[in-house]
Amino acid sequence: MTTEIPHQLWKQFCERISELYRGAVSIQIVGRDGRKRPVADDVPLRTVAFGKQTVCNDIVTIEAGRPEERPLQHQIVEPIRIVLKKDGESGRYNHLEILAETGTTEIDFHPGINPALLEKLAA
Repeated sequence: MTTEIPHQLWKQFCERISELYRGAVSIQIVGRDGRKRPVADDVPLRTVAFGKQTVCNDIVTIEAGRPEERPLQHQIVEPIRIVLKKDGESGRYNHLEILAETGTTEIDFHPGINPALLEKLAA
């Protein structure tokens, strides 16, 4: 099952994940050519932020890493869609895709996100 987050709620979605989610993430980028490139593997999520890079461009910044390490920072410039995918067995959202002009960022959550954290944010 998939759920798309409406554009006007992206900032709230990112804030809610940053405040309430306590788990690890694996991040990979899928380029336009379909090739996947790993960015992070099973590291604690620190923050997800949505903002403006310039007047024209939105940006999503993901920080992940262990407390004793310098955080990895991954930026997604000009996101187009944010889509959550639910695990049928647990009922939790365990996969997030952020589609952008340069490709797609895929984020897997360990454990999945409890749907109650996202009430009133999904389309």
